[in-house]
Amino acid sequence: MRGLGFRHDSKLSYSRTAHYTEIDEPLPRPPAEEFQGAAWDTIKKHPHLFQTHTPIDPDKLKDLLSDHPNKSFVDSVITVLKEGLWPWANTKPTENFPETWDNSWAPLPSDSEQEFINNQCEAEVEAQRHSPAFGPDLLPGMYSTPNIAVPKPRSEALRLVANQSAGEYCQNNMIDRDQTRGARMDTLLVFIPLLLAFARAHPEEKLVLWKSDVANAFRLVPIHPLWQIKQVVTAGMPTKDEVKKNLWNFDQLCRYVDWCACFGNCGSPRAWASVMGLVIWIAIFIYNILLLCCYIDDCYSVALAKDLDYYEPYSCWMPREQVILLRLWDHLGIPHKAPKQVWGTPLMVIGFLVDPNALTATLPSDSKTDIINHAREFAASRRRTLHEWQQLTGWMNWSFNVFPLLRPSLSNVYSKMSGKSEPSALIYINKAVRTELEWFANHVEISSGVFFFATIDWNPDTEADLTIYCDACLEGMGIWVPGDNLGLICTTDPSCPLSNIIFYWEALTVLAAIEWSTSSPLLAGHSVENPLRLTIHSDNMNTVNVFSSLSAQPEYNP
Repeated sequence: MRGLGFRHDSKLSYSRTAHYTEIDEPLPRPPAEEFQGAAWDTIKKHPHLFQTHTPIDPDKLKDLLSDHPNKSFVDSVITVLKEGLWPWANTKPTENFPETWDNSWAPLPSDSEQEFINNQCEAEVEAQRHSPAFGPDLLPGMYSTPNIAVPKPRSEALRLVANQSAGEYCQNNMIDRDQTRGARMDTLLVFIPLLLAFARAHPEEKLVLWKSDVANAFRLVPIHPLWQIKQVVTAGMPTKDEVKKNLWNFDQLCRYVDWCACFGNCGSPRAWASVMGLVIWIAIFIYNILLLCCYIDDCYSVALAKDLDYYEPYSCWMPREQVILLRLWDHLGIPHKAPKQVWGTPLMVIGFLVDPNALTATLPSDSKTDIINHAREFAASRRRTLHEWQQLTGWMNWSFNVFPLLRPSLSNVYSKMSGKSEPSALIYINKAVRTELEWFANHVEISSGVFFFATIDWNPDTEADLTIYCDACLEGMGIWVPGDNLGLICTTDPSCPLSNIIFYWEALTVLAAIEWSTSSPLLAGHSVENPLRLTIHSDNMNTVNVFSSLSAQPEYNP
């Protein structure tokens, strides 16, 4: 299966975050027409409200990238760090988009959230990530959307998130989704083969994992003034109780121009991956941290427990390569904090408890319960917004790090989302989607939540316990089991709605082979920790792709 057949004799890959910097197109600049009109006039009249700052030193970064194969991409990232990012946007996707738009009205649920947002905005000013306060009115060309306080994962701390998907004229409706979609981060499926190779190379050694966190991640990427004007943050918003009691007036509003990439903008993840991807590339190819992976703001890897070095700024011992990475960050100006630089075994990595010695990843029980409940609540709904559908698929895709065989549960979900782009648009939940989500929730519920890496580290050509050959035509299907000198055939059903599609019968033959294998005497003595190794051969590439990706159109995934 794609991403899971980790053959010990295959060539090792490296961080996909770093790899994308070698093949991506240069980051865009604002088009010429953006330098005309009300927004540009406001920027020129109020320059103190529009500045670009980042602690990352672009010149030091560029000096370390002289051997990078994608020069135009490197130059574009350096330009972003100096002049600000243009997030693949068209500020006039239709003629209906207004010149100035205030959609910030969103009374807050509690005093604590109100206090957090107000204090956070002032903290952002001090950190040179927000402009000085102004208002209460917006200036020509400005956009402002609601701000919300969102709990950070596995923490009681809050994060300020700009809801740039709110309303008909929201900022995310200006951004080219084709350019910003697609993960560029290193999941466990990238890291597992690296960990397995390291464990094989050091069979008698105790291993540890280490993880280093970048402080303020997205906020390290400066935004171009022509986009800053589209992401004005509004503080001083009343609580719902204050509105009800008429204890508030408009003059209490404070406006701030956000100078940095923010949570809530769909271009921010790719922008951050572009910057951090170059840093990871340097760490791998210049500093020789070969097994380094990156997931948003977390960089992680594996090391020998005895291979330590002393990191002076934090006055502590850490894995040697972790110290090398932190010293690289210090050189470039990338901020980090001591409590977020951790190591040991097992260790929480992107939400999973990973043990490098037992070679397992475990989904914590509370996370398992949360995703089961969410899938069932979603399935019980009548309709949800596209944004909520996207959140669901993101969460389920994350869980596939330990439940890779549950990928078919998104077949009808993706089909319902296809062709839709308005984040607030409501999408009905049909019977097929409900069935898939219940199937997903039920299988997660009965699963142990433990993924054994070693069970997928084998060569399908030389280490299979059972090998089956499959073939089909429009008239019949057949399988051959050479180890048992056994062949099985049957005729196809001409009344089947898909009877004229050869791919259907080829795929059904493979499914029949899998079903037959479950009754094989060879299963005796095998378990979850030591599963039967089954290799199936097919001469139909579509069939291979379907079973490799576990992704198919709904008609092939009933």
